[in-house]
Amino acid sequence: MVRLIVIALIFHATALFGQEAEIPKAPGAEALNMQEAERLNTLLDRSRGTFDFQGKRAAFITSSAGNRILAKADYFGDGQADSISYNQAPQISMVELTRDEKNRSGGYDVLVLCYVKVFTDRQKRRIIERLSEGSQSEGFME
Repeated sequence: MVRLIVIALIFHATALFGQEAEIPKAPGAEALNMQEAERLNTLLDRSRGTFDFQGKRAAFITSSAGNRILAKADYFGDGQADSISYNQAPQISMVELTRDEKNRSGGYDVLVLCYVKVFTDRQKRRIIERLSEGSQSEGFME
């Protein structure tokens, strides 16, 4: 019985060696990977012009009022971009940021709007402010 306990403790201890503490990053702070960029390039093929998502940073905006910032992992994980697999036209558009807006937003190149009915310049300014503050967790603007 003692041998079983010792063996169990050894296996448990060795399993812990491979685990490292991760420093949490702000949602969407990293650039789009190749698969994400290809998916967005395909979904927005008719409206993006010459814009290429490869290596770009995108902020994902959702809600009918266009006032909710969604984490990149949630956008790609929640099926927001998977509507294409159900043969549905995706409810997606994009707003490319100017150089000044990119600087003010903290380095974002583009806003990807999903299921947004109305998106005004005022909302765009508010989103850019929130991105610059780093308050991009899921939530609504006041």
